[in-house]
Amino acid sequence: MLAPIVLFTYNRLHHTQKTVEALQNNKLANQSRLFIYSDQAQYDQDVVEVNKVRAYLNQISGFKKITKVFHDENKGLAASIMDGVSDVLKEYESVIVLEDDLETSPYFLTFMNKALDNYSHEEVWSVAGYTPKISIPKDYCYDTYLAHRNCSWGWATWKQNWEKTDWEVNDFDDFFVDKNKRNDFERGGNDLSIMLLKQQKKIIHSWSIRFNYAAFNNNLPSVYPTQSYVKNMGVDGSGTHMKKSGKYDSELNFSDNSNMLFAPSNIIDSRISVRFKKFYNTSLYRKAINWYYSRREVRSIKTKCR
Repeated sequence: MLAPIVLFTYNRLHHTQKTVEALQNNKLANQSRLFIYSDQAQYDQDVVEVNKVRAYLNQISGFKKITKVFHDENKGLAASIMDGVSDVLKEYESVIVLEDDLETSPYFLTFMNKALDNYSHEEVWSVAGYTPKISIPKDYCYDTYLAHRNCSWGWATWKQNWEKTDWEVNDFDDFFVDKNKRNDFERGGNDLSIMLLKQQKKIIHSWSIRFNYAAFNNNLPSVYPTQSYVKNMGVDGSGTHMKKSGKYDSELNFSDNSNMLFAPSNIIDSRISVRFKKFYNTSLYRKAINWYYSRREVRSIKTKCR
């Protein structure tokens, strides 16, 4: 059975159209079930744009079955994804998730379903459709690689892993005062611990960093393609959570992936890991600021626990 697709939308009609049209062009689209979650406007000025998106969504076709959920209140992206994915996984064993600013290759669904079939929830935490611009060694023979960071730009996971996630992060204090644990968590980028801190302080609202932390607690990597099947259109400055940047640009893989060679789940190439971590590492200036706030938080936790 093909994994269902879950699409989260808000108020960007042009981006949503490109996302849906690219999905419709996927080889497995007409065999796949699509769930669409549309969040209600947070501000009065967004109501018109949200309604335009919903009018468009009401007339799309090209999938095996389309289920639309239009919220009456604004939930925010994190809560929308956490609730929506949880609802779909009550019926399915795995899920493919997209947001409304992601353009996909025609082979995206093929790759995601093959990866879900090739790996298991006991081997990897999630499957990424996007991959950052890092240099893959010429002698690397696989079409996928493993990394200690989940991807939120076109991803998939299994019901068992989603249900293992502690969304409250109840062990945060014990984790954060342990420098070795923080260093281990940051194998996927030195921004991860500080993002988790900001989440716990309610400075940001991120489902992804909590899902990432659960992967760390379960000691499971995520699998990435060596060539990206997803292009993020939201780095044009139109998104709520992303500033304009060319760092995350990617060229879509339009190659037939019928003969993909998947990397074994127990092989993590150290050369790729170093380049992957470097891609997500913060600048020295930001690293210094994060170090200061981390030290302050550790002192605060230790004082609280006395």
